[in-house]
Amino acid sequence: MKFLFILVCVLLLCVCINEGKDFIIGSKANNLLISTQKVKYRSLPLIRRDKDYTYIDSKERIIKGIIARDLSRTDTEVTVTAGGIGATNVTLHLQSGRGEELNYLILIFSNNIK
Repeated sequence: MKFLFILVCVLLLCVCINEGKDFIIGSKANNLLISTQKVKYRSLPLIRRDKDYTYIDSKERIIKGIIARDLSRTDTEVTVTAGGIGATNVTLHLQSGRGEELNYLILIFSNNIK
């Protein structure tokens, strides 16, 4: 019984350690993927990295979903600062933890209508 309890605690600890902060807004279901971009900035010791990623659709399609997947599984934050769902552009602000890198895969979806 003790072994089972310790095993469950270790598994929960592993899940908590590997938890990343993925940013998901809107919907990707039945929508067209219009942009895939990998954003990577190296880490600097004791420094927080702040970067802006801007996407402007040349065909002026309305954005229906945004996913920013944290590939490094670090303590970073993503916020929408301009545009977003219902607009034809989006600006995402990426902020790393102190001394951590930014490594994101950004996916942007639009309506599947031509």
